Amino acid sequence: MRCPHCDTQVQDTDRYCEACGYDLVAGGEPVEAAPDERPGRWLSSARAAQACEGCGGTEFGEEGYCDGCGRRRGTGREHSELDLEVIAAASDIGHRHRHNEDAVGIGLLPGIAVGVVCDGVSSSDRPDTASYAAVDAAVPALLDALTDEPSDAQRALGLAAGAAQAAAALAAGTAPGPNPPSSTFVAAVVTLDSVTVGWVGDSRAYWLPDPLPPDAPTAAARKPGAGTVGLAPECLTTDDNVAGRLAAAAGTKATAEHPDGPSGALVRWLGADAGDTAPHLLTVRPTGPGRVLVCSDGLFRYRPDPADLAAATPAGTPLEVARALVELALAAGGEDNISVAVLPFPCPDLRSPQS
Repeated sequence: MRCPHCDTQVQDTDRYCEACGYDLVAGGEPVEAAPDERPGRWLSSARAAQACEGCGGTEFGEEGYCDGCGRRRGTGREHSELDLEVIAAASDIGHRHRHNEDAVGIGLLPGIAVGVVCDGVSSSDRPDTASYAAVDAAVPALLDALTDEPSDAQRALGLAAGAAQAAAALAAGTAPGPNPPSSTFVAAVVTLDSVTVGWVGDSRAYWLPDPLPPDAPTAAARKPGAGTVGLAPECLTTDDNVAGRLAAAAGTKATAEHPDGPSGALVRWLGADAGDTAPHLLTVRPTGPGRVLVCSDGLFRYRPDPADLAAATPAGTPLEVARALVELALAAGGEDNISVAVLPFPCPDLRSPQS
């Protein structure tokens, strides 16, 4: 679909053309959105396929099932790449799923970058409807809260998780049934001097420091103290599953492996049947530059250990890194959907003339 005013490519779900502001629904002259309607810039992987993946048909019923063959249309693309230059993300269906049940979103404000990944719980009904709804609610809510109070990332993440929970619950419709759509949630806010993460479920955020330059005096200059992260790669989240609960009770972190079977069963998630949906929150202050990866288990199941993930993460632009990590997971088997957002630290201050 193309904008009838400026011929820019648009999505069939867009209300306005992002290039010229043309009202794609009502027509008329191009208009500019009010400056406070959508703070910052953001992108999401939530876009429905135009044609049925089974028969190529383009007619779908209200429930999203193809009129020709009965296959349900997914709520996101099989492969997505999101690029805001200083941050980026990628998502892929993998080799074994019929739909990409992962959703990812990224957003920018001056001096602030955000990334959100929601992984649909495969054992629930229509999990992609929960994950994509959650991301599309969380990212603008996060940017809106940070516009109001840029220094309170934990409050913003709490509001974003609440918006994601409401959207995931609404995805169940008026009759949720015994196994309504469900999703995990993980988000990161990267600023000029801190990294804050919030999560519900078993999707993860990792801190991957840049290697020290050859002329650096000693590694001690980046030794972490309380509330900081330093030279060592680190998983910033703790899984909300049985293994994670047991590890937390023992005072350790269950990040060495991605558990399967009963130990990998979720104990917290988002959706109409969810109980405790308040996000875990953590703020750290890195002692040097690096990158934050926000990802689903489709990636970290193959490199769960932070040091191994850091060693497998190449240099390059955020989009090049996101692409490479998706390819790594696909080459390793691609057993699940794969999503990763790459957020460099410190976030470039786009207000600065040097940026």
